[in-house]
Amino acid sequence: WGLEASDAEDELGGRFVELEASLSLRPGTQWEVSIEPRYTRRITARQYVATRSGGTAATFGGRYIFARIERSEVVAQFRLSYAIQPDVTLEAYVEPFASSGRYRDFGELAAARSFDLRTYGSAPGTTITRNGDTTYTVTDGPSQFGFPVPDFDVRSLRSNVVLRWEWQPGSTLFVVWQQDRFRRGIPA
Repeated sequence: WGLEASDAEDELGGRFVELEASLSLRPGTQWEVSIEPRYTRRITARQYVATRSGGTAATFGGRYIFARIERSEVVAQFRLSYAIQPDVTLEAYVEPFASSGRYRDFGELAAARSFDLRTYGSAPGTTITRNGDTTYTVTDGPSQFGFPVPDFDVRSLRSNVVLRWEWQPGSTLFVVWQQDRFRRGIPA
């Protein structure tokens, strides 16, 4: 068995936290079982989102849009191995995975080579409006522009089963069944 934890911060207020565990058991001479779950939480203070025209001379006419993103990820690996006979084994692997990310505090760079943002809705003369689940509209003085909602929600399940038969020394036959399911959406 094993247990691991990590925690780190950066100068912009970003943070990374990870918890990971592992457990492997041999409940009998023919069986081996293992599980490795992991949870990750990451906050990135400056994540690039999009570029739009109409920016100031300080950013060479471009609007370089950044945001704060909060991401969470959960994944686990399950393995099961059964020796039917010394030369025949059945192995199964399952990996459920979930990840989501929420973007907040959108803004554009105030100047090239700067970490300072003009945060939409907080900077004078700016507003930001979310249009349902698909786009944002930003008003900056007389200018108006939009960009897609970058939030994400991902789920997947990978699995396989392998039957291994060493029918004579050095010659092995593998029969493999594999499946991969995936869904991506925009969280409400």
